[in-house]
Amino acid sequence: MPVPRKARGLPASVLATLYLGLVALPLLLGMLTGAGHALGAMRLASASGSAAAVMVLLQLVTSGRFESISGRIGIDITMAFHKWAAPVALAFAVLHVLAVIGPPAADRPGRLARRIDVVLSGEGLWPARAALLLLVVLVVLALLRDRLPMRYQVWRAGHVLAALALVATLLWHVIADGRGGAVSDGMWIGLALAVTVPAASVYCGRLLRPHAQRWCLAEVRRVAERLWLLDVLPPEGAGLRFEPGQFAWIAFGDKRLPLHDHPFSIASAPGASGLRFLVQEAGDFTATVGQLAPGTAVSIDAPHGSFVPRGAGPLILVAGGVGIAPILSILSHLARTRSRRPVRLLYAVRRRAAMVPFELFAAECAALGVTPMLIVDDAAAEQGEMPAGLRRGPLNRDLLDEAFEGLDPAACEVMTCGPGPMMTFVADRSSQLGVPQAQIAYERFSYAAGRASAKDRRRLAGFGVLWGGIVAMVLLYWRL
Repeated sequence: MPVPRKARGLPASVLATLYLGLVALPLLLGMLTGAGHALGAMRLASASGSAAAVMVLLQLVTSGRFESISGRIGIDITMAFHKWAAPVALAFAVLHVLAVIGPPAADRPGRLARRIDVVLSGEGLWPARAALLLLVVLVVLALLRDRLPMRYQVWRAGHVLAALALVATLLWHVIADGRGGAVSDGMWIGLALAVTVPAASVYCGRLLRPHAQRWCLAEVRRVAERLWLLDVLPPEGAGLRFEPGQFAWIAFGDKRLPLHDHPFSIASAPGASGLRFLVQEAGDFTATVGQLAPGTAVSIDAPHGSFVPRGAGPLILVAGGVGIAPILSILSHLARTRSRRPVRLLYAVRRRAAMVPFELFAAECAALGVTPMLIVDDAAAEQGEMPAGLRRGPLNRDLLDEAFEGLDPAACEVMTCGPGPMMTFVADRSSQLGVPQAQIAYERFSYAAGRASAKDRRRLAGFGVLWGGIVAMVLLYWRL
């Protein structure tokens, strides 16, 4: 049976309208109060600076942790927007500085040098310079995150502290300018509090939670090469309501701060006695997951994500590697609810040793009448005949097309989870076969792994339209 659409979160159109409205608010206030600059260059500086300031503040609530705001559009889209909005805000900040300096004037040959000197060393602009420097550091370190020889927790702690310092210096600069008056100052303080308090609650709430409310690690066992199965039990009398395919931020032991959280898809179905996770050894934290002892306390922040089946027609499930985890949750849910949906399952791995044992989802496949297409593309498989029940990989057009045989693609829902290039291939090929893009679901957190799909490009184009609207507002304010 299909899962009803979540009520939490706002539609994308409403979020975009609110975002534009908040960016426009200080501009409208300046026009209504007459606090705007008379000079054209300074009007451009004011508009671009306020746009940058609002965008920076809104970064605190676009981290993906606030399901009540962005639950409908999904954490992957929210975090992608968060990532790319920062460089755009930086561009507006740089435009603000350039507009303050202004263009050179032939009749005033020393003006440009004097303006640059004021920007670089003027006594009243230390908060502005600090804010710009912090913004540059945040953007650069975020874009280079995967290349830095730095533990994730260290990077994240620095990111959080630098962001809070940026908000403080930014607010200091805006209020110290004094041009907006009491109403403007109140607006900026209110906006800063409106984004800082919810962000701080994510961190403080975990510290205040009683130890008795924490979950408990019941079992850890290896199920494949570098792949571990974790069973986690809730506190007595508690549990978690979630939808199949969602994920949780989890931390182990006494590490309560969200700095230590790691996202893992839930591999069990809603209604089970506990939660099940599949964890692959792939980083500084996951490399030691097999050493965790039963009884270890577990902090759970969930549910998150929108990788949830919504339709009622045929369902095509495509998993790659550890991406089988949310697919297991979906399969288990469909089996528990005795779904009548036609289901096709493709599961691809590079090495047979890395494949989750079929026993983990055999009962669900039997209940749903599913014969999974298990695909392996390691060197050992290429040297001889494929073992019974396995198909030779990698996942390609012929194998995916085979999954659609006998089905109307326009009625199908396609859900894929795995490496970025695989998800791009599945999304684009499904679209070519006639599956509407709205019925193709995946969560992509990195746009650096392989080329973007047509659906990815559509998402990024939507971001561009939104930022184009901000550019239009800045130019309109400048020219009025």
